[in-house]
Amino acid sequence: MAPAAATDEEKAKKAAEKARRKAEFEAKRAKEGNPPKKKQLSKAERRELQEKQRADKEAKKNPKPKADKPPPPPVERPTTILGHLTKATSSTPPADGVPASIVELGQKYAAGEFDGSNDRCRSLLDAVRTSIKDYAPPPDAAAARDLDVKLKSWASYLEKCREPTASTLAALKRLRLVASTLPPDISPSEAQAAVETCCDRFREERVELAVREIGRRGAQKIRDGDVVVAYGYADAVEALFSEAVGRNFEVVVVDSAPAFAGRRLLNALYAKRVRTTYVRLTAAAPEIERATLVVLGADAVFSNGSILARSGAFAVAALAQRRHVPVLVTCEAYKCHDRVRLDAADANELFEFPSSDDTPPLTHLTYDVTPASYVSAVATEHGLLPPSAVAALIRELAEKETA
Repeated sequence: MAPAAATDEEKAKKAAEKARRKAEFEAKRAKEGNPPKKKQLSKAERRELQEKQRADKEAKKNPKPKADKPPPPPVERPTTILGHLTKATSSTPPADGVPASIVELGQKYAAGEFDGSNDRCRSLLDAVRTSIKDYAPPPDAAAARDLDVKLKSWASYLEKCREPTASTLAALKRLRLVASTLPPDISPSEAQAAVETCCDRFREERVELAVREIGRRGAQKIRDGDVVVAYGYADAVEALFSEAVGRNFEVVVVDSAPAFAGRRLLNALYAKRVRTTYVRLTAAAPEIERATLVVLGADAVFSNGSILARSGAFAVAALAQRRHVPVLVTCEAYKCHDRVRLDAADANELFEFPSSDDTPPLTHLTYDVTPASYVSAVATEHGLLPPSAVAALIRELAEKETA
């Protein structure tokens, strides 16, 4: 009976404590005054109040812009891995002092009239030679210094029209080197003559003679009964086949959109009565399977031995390597570049196919990069070199130019 009595006593204490707290609360409430009771809201009034509170909350999150300060324009950001690449454009306004021949050349670059790297270099040298005839430095400027500044501005304008190639970069580098090393007191006529001579020598020695020498050296690799696969077009590739005329061999020209540069090589070989087959890139595999040699023209060869060529060359080289067919790359030495290129997305040029109302615009990479491991030899005017020897050739040429 004792535990039950204890439980009743605890309950009585709790009840007394509860009554005491209630009495204190009532006394405090009576002292402060009874607050008015809230009005009971109907269901519609509660919904209206909730909607108003929700609208006020959204207004705080998204404040309205001030009337006197317009919102900033949207910033275009690249949305793909190729967003950093440029397209050729003919809407670039020329800077002050850019001659008409350079402006015309920039428009032709943008329109794609000069597609090959050698053709672009020749057209550049011709435009500079034409522009320099009317050159006259300001009265208070030295001819040598002003000429270098003008060449730099011309190069900047052409670069805005279209991404420069290794060939045009090498030509402009040589021209600016000649202009910067002229004596400060040289007359304008002497400066003009020096630049004209540089244009003529560069074109004859670094382009024309180089193409013929590469053709002579490369033709030694063609024997009777060979089936040679060539992709696209290059001056040195055409020279190589021209040197081999008279031997019993067959050429398979592989071509692809959008340039279809292989048609130019096809016409040249047809005029020389060379037995030729023309196929698209999608049908190249069976032809490479029976080939004894693959010849590619390069737009540039980098110091790590990788090859920059028309888009599709990498696919041809990969097919050749899989079937153990040697790949010979023709490249003039002035197009050997001291940069290192690992893939085509690093720096390239975009070509946009013409579109209509029924078809969306399609963008195409102009060049691709072939790793050195896919190349058997690089044919230059200095000889047939392994890709690993390109870096040494670049150093030797740089030492000769600065000597």
